[in-house]
Amino acid sequence: MQFILSKQIEPTLAFHLMKFAFQAFEKELIELTPEEYAEAYQQAYHEITLHEQILLSEAACGVVIPDNLLQATFHSIQIRHGGEEEFFLHLQKNNLRPDDFRTALSNDLKVEVILVRVAYHAKPVSQQEIRDYYDSHQGSFYFPEQRRARHILISTENHCSHLPKDAQLCRAMHIHSRLQSNPHNFIREAQLHSDCTTANDGGDLGRICHGELCSTLDHALLQLAAGEISPIVQTTKGFHILYCEAIHPGQRLNFEEAAPQIFQLLTREARIDTCRSWLKSLFHIGTHNLK
Repeated sequence: MQFILSKQIEPTLAFHLMKFAFQAFEKELIELTPEEYAEAYQQAYHEITLHEQILLSEAACGVVIPDNLLQATFHSIQIRHGGEEEFFLHLQKNNLRPDDFRTALSNDLKVEVILVRVAYHAKPVSQQEIRDYYDSHQGSFYFPEQRRARHILISTENHCSHLPKDAQLCRAMHIHSRLQSNPHNFIREAQLHSDCTTANDGGDLGRICHGELCSTLDHALLQLAAGEISPIVQTTKGFHILYCEAIHPGQRLNFEEAAPQIFQLLTREARIDTCRSWLKSLFHIGTHNLK
């Protein structure tokens, strides 16, 4: 792909090409296949066309990106690319100077601000709209089952213990044996023996939904009834013992509980629709690709 990256590429195009290469493919531009480059070029050209018209619109009047915001955004991008030196090399490979990148980045941020301005002209969502949405999507508003859990970790990682793995397993087995006869002593055992950061809180993991723990621990917790202790579970971090204190069944959210979530959803949709309509009024091109 080196032959495509001519020094004649205009800085704004180079900026958008670099952005799409990273966002869509997590690659540098020179690493793209011809097919990936063609897709990045098409997306970059489309976005440049949109941005040019947006920046010339009446809504752009008075929009200025503060230097501190530009600098903070520039710095965060540097970090994502491995730091200042790595990012400078990244720009060189993409035929971009830092000043040109900053200028293109500033315009990119201006477009975001303009679209936010336009979006806030969306019609407010009414209570009736929220109610209608709830009535037609009741199956979507379901609070999943949760399990109140506690956890003891006997770590086999070097930074937590210098004992061999067999000794750590033996340690876990002794703790597990004591808990089998007295599960209500779990908090004290966790405080005294757990290598997990939750030890000070008695191993408290809070309320856990399915999928929040790693798959091995998640499966073990789901097998427990309230008040039960798990078998010793081994992961790459060490040996684990779980305690299910209580099970809170899943339940359907009532309208009052679901309303804030619906309001956010409908407001977001209204703002997107407002932006789409505004963009269609600016351009003589289709906007079906806009996201």
